[in-house]
Amino acid sequence: MQYRQAICSVCGTSHGREVTRTVPGKPYIPLEHGNYWERTEHFKPDKPFGVIMASEGRGSLISVGYFQPEDDQDGYFPLVKARVLATVKEWLANGWLSKDEVSSLLS
Repeated sequence: MQYRQAICSVCGTSHGREVTRTVPGKPYIPLEHGNYWERTEHFKPDKPFGVIMASEGRGSLISVGYFQPEDDQDGYFPLVKARVLATVKEWLANGWLSKDEVSSLLS
């Protein structure tokens, strides 16, 4: 059996078909599958840039807040921004994105 996944051109991780429901008590038996990328359609345009996590010990993390680019103490924003712009350039070069699509987005 083969699995196909799309590589995120920004972060480099790959995602595709995923298990969305399993037999209760038996997580190794899948009942339903879904497409990871369909979940990204529901991302809100006003979402924050980053999330602030805190450790509860023993490798457990909880979300304690969010931050915007102007509050980015670790320098993530310029790196992510550069990667997004490089992705647009790469996709244009590969023919996966057209200049018209980019222009219509900016209008």
